[in-house]
Amino acid sequence: MKKLLAIFLLLVGIAFLAAIAGILLAGKGPALSGSKVLVWHLDRPIVEQAAPSLPFTGRASAESIAELFPALRAARQDRGVRGVAVYIDEADFGLAKAQELRRQLLALQAAGKFVECYLEAASEGGNGTLGYYLATACGKIRMAPAGELNLLGLYSDNPFLKGTLDKLKIEPDFNHVGEYKSAAESFTETRNTPAAARAINAVLDSVYGQLVAAIAQSRHLPAETVRRLIDDAPYSAAEARQKGLIDGLAYPDEFHDHFARLAGGRPRLQSLDDYDGRSAFAGRRLVVVMAPGTIVRGASAGAPWSGEGALGSEEMAALLRRVGRDGSIAAVVLRVDSPGGSALASDLILREVELLKRKKPVVVSMSDLAASGGYYIASKASRIVAEPATLTGSIGVVGGKFATRRFQQEILGITHDALKRGANADLYAALDAYSPSQQARVQAAMRRVYDTFVGHVAAGRHMSRAAVEAVAGGRVWTGADAKPLGLVDELGGLDRAVELARREAGIPARESLGVAFYPEPKSWLEIFERRREPLVPASLARLARALEPRSILELPPELAALARPF
Repeated sequence: MKKLLAIFLLLVGIAFLAAIAGILLAGKGPALSGSKVLVWHLDRPIVEQAAPSLPFTGRASAESIAELFPALRAARQDRGVRGVAVYIDEADFGLAKAQELRRQLLALQAAGKFVECYLEAASEGGNGTLGYYLATACGKIRMAPAGELNLLGLYSDNPFLKGTLDKLKIEPDFNHVGEYKSAAESFTETRNTPAAARAINAVLDSVYGQLVAAIAQSRHLPAETVRRLIDDAPYSAAEARQKGLIDGLAYPDEFHDHFARLAGGRPRLQSLDDYDGRSAFAGRRLVVVMAPGTIVRGASAGAPWSGEGALGSEEMAALLRRVGRDGSIAAVVLRVDSPGGSALASDLILREVELLKRKKPVVVSMSDLAASGGYYIASKASRIVAEPATLTGSIGVVGGKFATRRFQQEILGITHDALKRGANADLYAALDAYSPSQQARVQAAMRRVYDTFVGHVAAGRHMSRAAVEAVAGGRVWTGADAKPLGLVDELGGLDRAVELARREAGIPARESLGVAFYPEPKSWLEIFERRREPLVPASLARLARALEPRSILELPPELAALARPF
């Protein structure tokens, strides 16, 4: 064992020295002199906050908004940056993140930088709508001559497990408060209920309209023409050019020569990964607190190779308290990207948000998901900013258990002889469904959680309970639809949230204000030393949570999937 530990520490040391050498040799940040072009390869997932670099590669498993936002923002003011060349190889992120990134690319052009996009294909053998949607924020789009444009639109499919559970003789026994709170329906139904279908179709309609409008505006086409083009896709690269969807055909070397000419000949090329937009903080600063993942009690957790994770109430509460004590922090942006989770954990985090708001402004910026528990923790912020495609709301409660007696006895041959003291000692036992009296108790408990949720929203959004309940019931809304309902204040991204936080703190626009992102990402050693961290895919974690009988404030999986409906 000691020998293995010594070998491991030696390898870690070698990797550390190699990383330091790479930094010293490559340099980092906008200190490079002369005209330069930033080169951005989108070939990895984009998450809110990336895990540490993969061992011995020096490369993170994903890019992050926490790194991209300051880099793209700094590039606007960097006189040495002539433009950005964007290679879109893989579009693996949600629609709201795509809207954030599109806004950053448009802002670069407004600052006088060129932004050129290159696609070998808008997905080869897959749905390329998301990648193309991002590319339409570029000044020009070029595609490989043999590429194809799969501008196919949106697709939503929800697998239902009731038939599987019937075969296994497992009986799902779930309750919910809110007509649209459909998270358990994948276990209890064989197709979408009318309420769930209405919610899904409304989200698809809203998001599809946003996609069409953005493409129509950027490509100078009528919206009806764009809808027809989507219906007639896919297209070869030549067809896409002929229909006005792209600007030209080019091989990679030709694209390189093209943007080099735009930069004035032979510019210095710098990877966006190596361009550090962060600056030393002098005086007051604003902090962006990242709150991604399913909300759980205790410690935060993550699976570094998948980008999936959990937002722990204990760690988030400690971080918010630390931010509140720091006198150099003038305002806070709480960046939420969560489908929800534990009702208790959500309430504990909300309490800390309330206490923090007594000391300094707290503005929420919503990413792909800020629904159910994710909306719960945002509900009492000073202001709420959402992307048009953000999935939010879902003010409702669901919970229950699976009765497995028949599965254990008739299929596995396991028998039980249970004894108890207390009429409801078996309330959460996973053998039998709830008795009628237990069912009433569970429903009453969920109703209390729901009433508390509605009360927090009413207080935070300055709405009557009746007004909140009219838009609650577990209904999920896009940010565009949530704004007129009073659930969010403005549509926009991190830039707008930062500006609002600055304004709420009374900081004049002329005063320099540093922007930092909290918390610092964990190291690999920190990740693996935490025994409680679930290094499993979110789908398995969701099933494990469903097996636990408790009240859950979580977005239904079929609706959470609409953040990436491609």
